This record gives sequence, C-alpha cells and structure tokens, in this order.
Amino acid sequence: MGCDGGTIPKRDELVKTRKKPEQKDKDAENHCKWRLCASSQEELRSPIVACELGRMFNKESVLEILLDKAKAPECGKHLRSLKDVKELVLTINPAFKKHANMGDGYDDIQSAEYICPVLGIEMNGKFKFCFIWTCGCVMSERSLKEIKTTSCHKCQKPFANEDVIVINPSKEELVTMTSNMEARRLAAKAKNKGVKRDAGVLEKKTEKGKKLKSVQNNSTNIAQKLMKLEDPSMAKTKASYSVAKDPEASDVYKSLFTTHAKAVNQTKGHWVTYNPFYN
Repeated sequence: MGCDGGTIPKRDELVKTRKKPEQKDKDAENHCKWRLCASSQEELRSPIVACELGRMFNKESVLEILLDKAKAPECGKHLRSLKDVKELVLTINPAFKKHANMGDGYDDIQSAEYICPVLGIEMNGKFKFCFIWTCGCVMSERSLKEIKTTSCHKCQKPFANEDVIVINPSKEELVTMTSNMEARRLAAKAKNKGVKRDAGVLEKKTEKGKKLKSVQNNSTNIAQKLMKLEDPSMAKTKASYSVAKDPEASDVYKSLFTTHAKAVNQTKGHWVTYNPFYN
C-alpha cells in the first residue's frame, strides 16, 4: 500500500508546491532581438532599418508592412511610411564568422556581425547600443556617455539628446522613446505647416507682381496708342517741328521764315525779320 516497511515520505510527496516559472534563455532572446527582423523573424540583412522605438527590420519587411499592415499590427501603428524608419549605418566586425561552429554541434550565437565604431564593443545584446536619428549611425551607449559631444562620432553631424534612440529598449526606456517620437512628429508637422504658409505668401506676392506688371504693360500700350491718335495740329507745338518740312504748309507761308531756301541764299536783310547778315 505504500509507506510501509519503514519508508519515510518526503515533503514534496506530501505537499504540492508551486512550479517555478520557466526562465528564458537570455542568449536565445538576445539572438532573436539582435540578429532577427522584428516583424518577419528572418535573419537581418542589409539594408537594415530601425524605427523610432528602437526595433530593427529588414527594409523589405517594412515595405510589406506598409502594403499590408495586418501582417504586423503591433508595428503598423507607428509605421506610416518609409519616413518613419531610418537606414542604419553599421560598422562591420572584422572578426565575425557567420557560422562559428565550436565543435560538438554548438554554434556561437554570441558573436556579433557589427561593433561599436568608437570602443569596438560587439553588438550582441550584452551592451546597450543606440543610433542617432538624424544620420542613422550606430554606436554603443557607453561611447556617447564617456565621450560627451553634440556631433556624431562617426560622421560629425550635429544631434540633440532627443535624437538618440536606444536599440531594443527596456520597458522604461520604451516610454521615453515613445514620448520623443511624438514630440519629433509634432515638430515636423508644425515645420511643414510653416513651409506651406510661407509658400502660400510667396505665391500671393508673385501673383500680385504679375498683376501689377500686366497693369503697367496695359498703361504703356494705351499711351502708345494715344500717341498714334494725337491731333496733327498739336505737332506744331513741339520743339522738333519745322515749317520748312511741313508738307501741309504753302510755299508762300514758308517763304516768310528764315528757314526757307530763298531766305537762306539771299544777300540782303529780310523785310520782316530784318536779318542784316553781319560778317
């Protein structure tokens, strides 16, 4: 029947104890986060992009999400276009071997394909890595903290603290990344509105200038037409008018003036103008 013959039962045979939750394999978890695409779970391959929440994707996967957001509903909420991801500028690890078989069927999954360009730390999940949203350069968080600067260590482009995005952030860091993303998008939206408003003002000024030029051209044309329609009798009032050249004046009338041919060639004074012809 049991418990006879001097056997002593153990505590776990008499009392039901809670089972301990299964612990995750950290190496396997890091491998999934740092070596696989966040949506398709395929191996990351160039070009690799990252969103504003620090998740890494194959660019092909992002295009598929944009075409059909049902494939990855958790990613489709904040991925609206390719402007919401940044192509990463990664530094190749010269010591990396794609399939580092250590013998006995064991593969070294801790070896990383990329490293920090400043400190040489491998990007395998053991250390925190960040990328800068303005340029896409990837480096370790330690390099940004130890060598404080406002320009990228790799490409020298300026950046702000809000532009630094932690790759595969923790829950607490994810809250900060989300708030920074919303602030960045609001600023971009306000900037676009300002550009459109300035473009509208410029367009109005251009149209106003065109109208003013058109009015000036019309007034010039009208003035030219009025000059053509001018009364012939008014031409006599101008300084350039000459009686001798007037086709409508009679020869008798022209002879009264010194501009007539006879007056020019005469040798004695004119009876009207009394020109004495002094030498």
